[in-house]
Parts: sequence; C-alpha cells; structure tokens
Amino acid sequence: MTTSIGRRAFLKGALASGAIAATGALAGCAPSEKTNAADKADDSVGTSNNGTAQTAETAQREWAFEIPPEPIADDAITEVIEADLVVVGAGTSGLITAVSAAEEGLNVVVVSASEKPVARGGSNNAVFCTAMEREGFEKLTPFMFQKEIFYAGNQVDEAKWYRHYNNSETAMNWVISIMENAGYRVKVEKGTPGSPTSLYYETCSVGWDYGEGMEPNPDIPAGTGMMQPLLVGELARRLTEELGGRIDFKTKGEQLVRDDDGNGRVSAVICSREDGSYAKYTGSKAVVLATGDFSANRDMMYRYAPNYAPYIADEVYDGETNYDAGFQYGGLFKGDGQRMGLWVGAGWQKVFPNCVMGGFFGPGPRNLYSNFLGLLVNTNGQRFMNENCLSPCAGMNNYGQPGKTVFALWGRDYASQVELSGSWNNDSMLEGDPAAVAAAIVESWDKDVEAGAMVKADTLEGVIEQLGLPTETIDTVNRYNELCLAGDDVDFRKDPSCLHPFGEGPYYGQSSGGMLIFLTVLGGLATDPQMRVCDKNDVPIPGLYNVGTMVGDMFATNYTFMVEGANYGANCITFGYLTGKHIAANE
Repeated sequence: MTTSIGRRAFLKGALASGAIAATGALAGCAPSEKTNAADKADDSVGTSNNGTAQTAETAQREWAFEIPPEPIADDAITEVIEADLVVVGAGTSGLITAVSAAEEGLNVVVVSASEKPVARGGSNNAVFCTAMEREGFEKLTPFMFQKEIFYAGNQVDEAKWYRHYNNSETAMNWVISIMENAGYRVKVEKGTPGSPTSLYYETCSVGWDYGEGMEPNPDIPAGTGMMQPLLVGELARRLTEELGGRIDFKTKGEQLVRDDDGNGRVSAVICSREDGSYAKYTGSKAVVLATGDFSANRDMMYRYAPNYAPYIADEVYDGETNYDAGFQYGGLFKGDGQRMGLWVGAGWQKVFPNCVMGGFFGPGPRNLYSNFLGLLVNTNGQRFMNENCLSPCAGMNNYGQPGKTVFALWGRDYASQVELSGSWNNDSMLEGDPAAVAAAIVESWDKDVEAGAMVKADTLEGVIEQLGLPTETIDTVNRYNELCLAGDDVDFRKDPSCLHPFGEGPYYGQSSGGMLIFLTVLGGLATDPQMRVCDKNDVPIPGLYNVGTMVGDMFATNYTFMVEGANYGANCITFGYLTGKHIAANE
C-alpha cells in the first residue's frame, strides 16, 4: 500500500492527528511470490527468488532487469528533437541541471513522464548561504560531514561529499537568488537541539515559502519542509519562459542510444509519448538521467536492497507508476533511468545494500521514537536504549525489539520544554509566549488522543494499562524518573540535558505499532564526482551523466538526517548546478 502524507516533518517523528492508521499497513507486508522476471525461465537469469532474500548464488546471476530489451526500431520513431543537452526527469535535480546549463547558453530540452514538475519534501542542505547568515546560523563544519562518512562505514565516495562541502554555498546562493527574485521567501529549518559536536546532532536546512501576497496552492502541504514543489515550479518557469528551454511532459524515457554498436557515446534517448508514439531526443553534448529511485521495482529491490524489499506492498510492485506522486510512503518509481543505464553498459555502485530512507515514526511530541527526551520501553516494559538518537538510526534499534514494537511515555510537563518538545505538526507552534506555546502543544497531543493515536491518563499506571504493558513497567518508569532527578543516566548514559522527569500529570503514551516507514531507496549507477555515469571498470561512458537520487555511492547503511537535506542539497542542488556548468564547459 502506498500512503500519501502531507508533511515532511513526519520524517522527524510527528504525524498530523489521526493519520497513524494510514501508515501502519506498511509494516507487515509479506514479500510477493511474483516477479518481474517470471517470463525468463532460464536458471541463469536472476529473479526475486520467490520473495526470499538474495543468496550468494542469485547475486552472481544476471537479473532480468539487466538484460536490454529489443531496440526500438527506427521506423517506430515519429519525430527527432535535437538539443545540446537532454535531461530525463523534471524533478529538483533535473531542473537544476537544466537551468544551470541553459544559463550558459545551451539549448536544453527536458523530458518527463510526469505531467508537471515533481518534488516532495523540501529540506535542502548547504554548508552556508545568505539565508543562514541573515538568520544567525553559523557555517557547518567539516566534522558534521565526517560523521556522515564515518556512519556509512567509510564506504561512500568521499570526493562527492567534499565536492558538495566546497561548492554548496555557491550553488545554494544561486538558487536563493532565483527564488527571491521570483518573490518567494527563503527560510532556514532548525535541526535538533544540542551541541554541534554531539553524536546525533542534526544540522539546519533551507526551505521555501510563499512570498507576500502569494496565494497558497492547496495541493502543496503547508510547512517549510514540504514546499519543494515551489522550487521545481519556479525552475520550470524560468527554463521555459526566460531561458528558451523546453519541457515535454508525459514523455517517458525508454531507451538510451549509444553509438558505435554500444561502445561509443550516448547520443540520444528514445521516449514514448502519451499517444503511443516514439520520439528521439538527441543531445549533442550530453544526456542527463534524473529519474528518481527504484523502490517500486520488486527485482531491483531484492537485488540491491533486500533488507527492505519485503516491506513494499505487492500493489506497489505490481501496480502502475504514478509519476506525479508527491510525498508518500511505501515505494515510488521503478528504476527507469537505472535500467536504461545498465542496458548501455553502466556499472552499479559499490555500496551494498543500497541506502534506504526510512525508520520508525509516530504522532505526538517531537520524535517519540528517536531524539526523544521521554522514556521508551519494549513490550516487556523494559527500557532498551538511549532515547536521544536520530530517527533512522533509532529505528533500526526499535525494529529489533520484541514484536518490532516499542512504546513512548511522557508527561504534560514535557510540553514546557518548548525547544525540545515542540510539535513538528505546525512550525508556528514554537513561536510566541512560552505558556501559550506549551498549551498549544498539549492541545495537539489531546487531538491525537481523541483520534485514537495516543493514550492519556491521570496516572502513569493508567497509561501503562491502556497500552497493554505489564504492570511491572511502573518499576522501569520509576527507575527512569530517579535517573532524571539525579541528572545521571547510569543505565544508558543519556545526555543530562535530555533527562526530564515526568512531573505532574496527566501523562501520555503511544505504541509504534510495529511501523517501519519506508520513503525511498538511494543510489544506483556507478557515478564519478563529476556525475559522469561509469561502466563496471569505473570508466566514464561518454555523453552520459546522472544526478539526484540516482547518484551512486553517496550514501550507505541508512539515511541519517545528521546533515539534514543532504539528498536534495548535495545530489540535486549542488551536483545539478555543477553538472550543468561542467557540461557547458567541457562537452
């Protein structure tokens, strides 16, 4: 089941009242026995292995999605469109690349299977920028990025990370200028509180908002962290109205054309159109792939992300792709660009398995199941971790508990810790008189109680009973309270500044319900720091680039948010901006 959601902030651990029921179905989806390679009977062809995890044997096979289809015949092509640069995909990375190149005088054509520019979320990382400067944020330090590299087990391509670090300020200021010149506001999202040198500190990120007098679009969820559609809309407008570029929507990339019998330069992409016809788009300088992830492709997930593959629902794997999908959980695209690249000889990234973006999330106060300053217990009523941990990292620990379920408990006094407990459901909730803010936060919790997403009682024993926890859980609660009052967590060494006793009631509680939330899978084709797609020997394929979520070896393990907005900020904005300039100067 694919579940749409209207707030990127849910990724930080909050959900609008009552919406928890919509996402719970994602947790227990069994792997399907169907396979996209079912028509390949030869044992030499790999499939999803009837829904089981990949084995050493299947890992060595050529999978069906790797086998090139028959070339689309020349006589099936009804039109040839010529350009300097062809970009496949009208998301953030594709449009950033297109506008960057068009500003250098290139004739740019964008083709997209969607019917409009597409984006989801809205947090964009930069080391520093004009918006951060005017709001009093300091430049991010190299240490913050080194933590990401270390967390990834040093498997990732460090050259890409430092290329972003060294160029993100220029790229972000360029984007900010575009948005502000168009009348939009640029805002900075604050990350988690605490010391910038702490292990799980989350940096700030940049987002967009409506300018004065602008009429909000009801189809775009409210909140700075959800307004990426504003950016892609403006980029598309600038490309077509000011820079002479062209965007052909409802035009899906099907096959790349590589000259010299598949050994030369990638010179074009053949696309299918809504009426069933084919058109060939030639790029005299380059073709750039920017087609998103492969999370809705069963075989690709079992091949490259087998740890998460079983948690995508059958209807996502077997259903039609919604290329206009906004922010949703449970799988997005079928790896169109990755497969096209593989068919012309591209290699796959070195990191295995591919990094996923997801974790445990739920409604209520800030990040109940991560970065949490209250108490977490498992189904046995036992505390099992230092709760002050970033959501995707904590999610892995949560998921290892009995029944894949954990419970959060906290008290009304938690609302008074405004900087720490503020609800992510509403950015404005953190503004104003502290007492009024705390009251608004409690009101939001009570709405979640009314919706059945949380429980509330005058006593902690009452909360424990409603959650179905053992009565002995009160001993765990009392022990945690003693540690908080003493300011010394001798059990799990939680930072003293994050230890807050329960205080007076009423009290609240909530079960994760076994929710493992999946948003996207990151990475794909072998990619060098200039975003050139490479073959299995790390040799760039002439004329072929990729940007965005597709970029290989940028992330490993799971997406952490320590460098908040790194995928948009690095893979899409910085690398898109640099790639457009690089192609104009070097191809």
